[in-house]
Amino acid sequence: MLPVKKVAVFLMMLGMKKGQSILALMDNSEIKAVVSEIRSLSAISPELQKSVWAEFKELGFEENMRPSEIVTVLRFLFNGSKISSLHLRTFVL
Repeated sequence: MLPVKKVAVFLMMLGMKKGQSILALMDNSEIKAVVSEIRSLSAISPELQKSVWAEFKELGFEENMRPSEIVTVLRFLFNGSKISSLHLRTFVL
């Protein structure tokens, strides 16, 4: 799964209010990439939710983090750079 899709799933799992506060900290290209992925999501299976949640926990996510800290964790999927839909790194062989 592409990292940007993982970000989209994760933000959906966090809920609208928290997700919007995180998106507000991203630049326009990041917002465009993530929102595009969010729009393309259909039902998110419990297995996918569990997998994505576990991965972000491994990256350092904690539920009491501020939105700015969460953006940093999200960018870990992109080697610390900005989130992009053009990022082709996948974890599926």
